[in-house]
Amino acid sequence: MSLPALLKNWQIELHSGIPAYKQIANRLTSAMADGTLANGDRLPTIRELHEVLRVNPNTVAKAYRELTLKGLIDGQRGFGSFVKLDDPVNTLPESKKTAKLKELYQRMLTEARSHGLNEDHILTFIQQRKPS
Repeated sequence: MSLPALLKNWQIELHSGIPAYKQIANRLTSAMADGTLANGDRLPTIRELHEVLRVNPNTVAKAYRELTLKGLIDGQRGFGSFVKLDDPVNTLPESKKTAKLKELYQRMLTEARSHGLNEDHILTFIQQRKPS
C-alpha cells in the first residue's frame, strides 16, 4: 500500500468539532475496514503524516496511541507502525457489537451534521448501496 494512495484527498477538517487525532484514527480505521490497509501494512510515519496533514506531530502520535490501545496497530520502535488486524467480528460478543454500532452511528450522525447532512441522507445512501 503506497503512502500517496492512503493520503489522497485527505485533509483534517478543523471546524468539524471532531478532534484532529480522532479524525486521523477514524480515517485509518476506515482504511482498514475497506481493505485499503491490510494486516501487516506499514503505516506512514508520524513525521510523514504530520507534514502532509499539517498537524502537530503529537496529534498524529496520539492517534497512533489510540489505535495501538484498540489493538489495531502495532508500533515497533525503529521500524514503524504496522496494521494488526485480528478478526474482531468473530471475537466480539453480540452485546458489544450492538453497543459499538450505536457508538459508530452516533459518531456518523455528528460528522454528517457538521457537513449539513441529516439522518435521512444517511439512510437513503445506505439503502442505495444495498445489493439487490
